[in-house]
Amino acid sequence: MTKIIIIDGLPVEVTKKRIKRINMRVKAPDGKVVISAPYLASDKHIIEFVRSKMDWIDRTVAKVRTRSAAQAQAVDPAEKEARRADLKRRIGERLPVIEQRTGLRCSGWTVRDMHTRWGSCNTRTHHVNFSLMLAARSDTELDYVILHELVHTVVPNHGPDFYALMDRFMPGWKMIRRGMKN
Repeated sequence: MTKIIIIDGLPVEVTKKRIKRINMRVKAPDGKVVISAPYLASDKHIIEFVRSKMDWIDRTVAKVRTRSAAQAQAVDPAEKEARRADLKRRIGERLPVIEQRTGLRCSGWTVRDMHTRWGSCNTRTHHVNFSLMLAARSDTELDYVILHELVHTVVPNHGPDFYALMDRFMPGWKMIRRGMKN
């Protein structure tokens, strides 16, 4: 059951599901706010939840709309493929070096057009995906993402063991990650 609730002038799409907690997302390209809520959550409770998150909603909607506008300035398909080819070449050069240095291995890798993350790792198959956005990043940042995903081949979460391996193989990784977030 999905319905729209207007909260302080903000239309919010609410879907009741068999879940335990209220989940909220802001969807591209227009910044639509979408809520998944437990069947037993009252409208009053959902409205209170949304109001308590208004600062986050405002920031995130602005970010999503800005990112969508930037993406709407379409990249020439030939240029996109040139970026992809260059990134594949760079990963093809750097990944084996990092695998050799760390002893960590992936079963294969792909460059995907991901817009919300730098990479991902299937912890069951050890296949790694790298975002095409990395084409615009430095070799140091690329190395960080490669290592991050390789560590996930042995530690599936971001717990203490994960951070211990990151510290061991790339002591300055936190500064690199901080730079990538800005």
